[in-house]
Amino acid sequence: MRINSLVDAAELEKDVAILSPEESHHLARVLRVQPGQELTLFDGLGGVADGVIESVSKTAVEVRISNHWKVPKPAVEIDLIQAVPKPDRWELVLQKAVELGATAIRPVLTKHTEFRPNPKRQARWSKIVLNAAQQCEVRWLPELRPLENFDSVVPTLGTYDLVLVGSLYEGTRPFRAVDMAGKKRVALLIGPEGDFTQEEVQAAVEAGAVPVSFGDRILRTETASIFGLSVLAYELL
Repeated sequence: MRINSLVDAAELEKDVAILSPEESHHLARVLRVQPGQELTLFDGLGGVADGVIESVSKTAVEVRISNHWKVPKPAVEIDLIQAVPKPDRWELVLQKAVELGATAIRPVLTKHTEFRPNPKRQARWSKIVLNAAQQCEVRWLPELRPLENFDSVVPTLGTYDLVLVGSLYEGTRPFRAVDMAGKKRVALLIGPEGDFTQEEVQAAVEAGAVPVSFGDRILRTETASIFGLSVLAYELL
């Protein structure tokens, strides 16, 4: 498998790019790369380059760039707005959201959210997003937003062309009944293990969200986000 490494955008403009100490350490100590090995560099903003490793040390891997190009920004933006579940489930959501084409991930706190803020976790979440992007060759790194309260998210829903909110209450419609044609900025709201409260769903609906169901089964929160993103990817990407 070809190695993909994140690099500062400025480095892609050079003949020889120098990777960050963290990325260099990973390549040198974990992957044990050697001079002459080929790899792909990307800056997370659409910039991509082929390169060959020139030198390897504990703190700096130098890569000679042989070809440089730009990948267009995704034509459709898909934001996943999800109440943070238990750590193992959330980490799975982060990974799969990147793989399924989410362009932004917005973790939120709701009334039934059991997660409690911990600044150390944000760095780990960012690393999971980066690793997923490297593995599946996502050239525009999804934006991982800071943790937000649900009440502060609701006023922003009007900035989207379409907002879908997963709901177990009455008044939902199946995904196939939602007109997604021509939508360029879409959001998917997924609740916590205990689901959104009826008041939270109502607030989202009043802000323009469409309540949707996931069929006859009650899905776990991580399954619901994967299901919803898969449908959006199929319909929009």
